[in-house]
Amino acid sequence: MPTLQRNALRKIFGRAEFSPEEVAALGHRRLQQAEGIGSKGLTTILAWLQAHGHALDQAPTPPARETPRKRCQDVEQAIRLLRRHGYTVYKPQPQENTEGQGRSRTAP
Repeated sequence: MPTLQRNALRKIFGRAEFSPEEVAALGHRRLQQAEGIGSKGLTTILAWLQAHGHALDQAPTPPARETPRKRCQDVEQAIRLLRRHGYTVYKPQPQENTEGQGRSRTAP
């Protein structure tokens, strides 16, 4: 199994070693939602499981919905990434009513 998928599974289990039986016990949905496992990675893991005699039924993919919680997690992850690369991130300041600003009007 490629390193990316192996590392994602290590993160799920919290240890370096795991068996195909343990991965199969997670189920398709849990693998699909795991951080670091995209659609190609999931396909790779499913093929690895099948090679070890474990076939997981593919759960139907739910329609993509971005929830406020997911959006907040994405923003927090972006902030951590920026800070890790030396950027300073400030909280947004409340804005006054800016309706109409940014538009220029010309006199007739």
